[in-house]
Amino acid sequence: MRIPVSMAGLACITALSACGGGGSGSDSSGSKSQSIDFPYPGARYLATAPEALAATATSGLAITFSSNTPDFCTVADGKLVPVKPGECSITASQAGDASYAPASSQQLFKVLKKAQSINFESPGFQAITGQPAPLAAVATSGLPITYGSTTPDVCTASGTALTLLSKGQCTLSASQEGDTNYAAATQQMVSFTVGDAPPPVLTFASGYASASATLDGGAITTFAGSNIDGWWCSDANWCGANASPDGSTFSFHYLIQTKDPNHPNNDGWIGGYAGFSILGPNVGSISKTGNTTGGVQVDKQTSVKFNLGQNSEWFSASAKAVKVTLVLGHFANKVSDNNKACNVTLNTVFTPKGAAVQKYELQLGSFTAIGETCDLAGLTAAGELASYPIVSIGFDAAQPNFSVQSATASSPTYPTEITLSGAITVQ
Repeated sequence: MRIPVSMAGLACITALSACGGGGSGSDSSGSKSQSIDFPYPGARYLATAPEALAATATSGLAITFSSNTPDFCTVADGKLVPVKPGECSITASQAGDASYAPASSQQLFKVLKKAQSINFESPGFQAITGQPAPLAAVATSGLPITYGSTTPDVCTASGTALTLLSKGQCTLSASQEGDTNYAAATQQMVSFTVGDAPPPVLTFASGYASASATLDGGAITTFAGSNIDGWWCSDANWCGANASPDGSTFSFHYLIQTKDPNHPNNDGWIGGYAGFSILGPNVGSISKTGNTTGGVQVDKQTSVKFNLGQNSEWFSASAKAVKVTLVLGHFANKVSDNNKACNVTLNTVFTPKGAAVQKYELQLGSFTAIGETCDLAGLTAAGELASYPIVSIGFDAAQPNFSVQSATASSPTYPTEITLSGAITVQ
């Protein structure tokens, strides 16, 4: 039975907020009153399986659910079925019995289109005389991809066909506009070189000699801290790094232990940072008096490739993105900071596809944010990459894990861990 929305319910809908349950008082027959606890279920998404609704009555009697907005959502077997984007109003009812009077409660929440993403790997160097393979980006929705070229003098795209027209840098876009169930995906871009011969692969790090150095002579530094430990981690039980005996992997972790008596804190919130920086081949340190000339110099290379994983707790958290920072050899004294030694940096952020270690390829063209200008004017990311070597690559949590605890019952923590496996290359 469809239950009309009360004036209180209409006020709730207008405010787009969760409405608490209200029970009826005793009736003339002396029935006991009961109330319903109907917690806010959060937004629901199209293109997902129906999910059970949950509410409890103080009487312990069974609850039934009905939709007040069947154009946007319906209920089947106690599960909410999203119909189309909009505002969904659900009533949880208990009809009462010989002892209890009826009761009801309402909740209002959003039905949203499901998010989707695009995996678009660069086809890599293309010979001008060759026949390129069909483009093969994939949307998590399974919906078809639309390709475009921002460099039509060098290359064009029609359907999945890539046509090479001249030597140079080809930049392609992959788009998915969504449909009735899926929201539009964030457009993905890739760039690659079209020419006679591919640019050489530059090895930034081939492996890890220890927790503090690569096999290529580059130093590794780690950093972590939060308000719980005075913004700097100095406790080996909280933060640490290690390299595998065969030199193939490097891992850094930061374990926030909110009940550690050695780090008492009553702020009621957690904020922090965690990550590490890897210096390039034979770069023991970055110069504090002039440009650093080591590292790797980009020529026609278009991407950074590496294999990365993160712990399952952090991956399951809503904020799980990884920030990658390129420190360039471009030095300046930063006037606004008492002439402090400074190097220009470029940043980008990506969201891992899974917790397990897997391959990632970041386009150099995605490093558009100049994280540090050193008070220099007129800088461009492309110009900096073309003029100065990459002397350091940093990997850190865009936001460490503050919400999902480890399963260690004896000493649960909020763990954040980043693992690299294999080489880091620029190609």
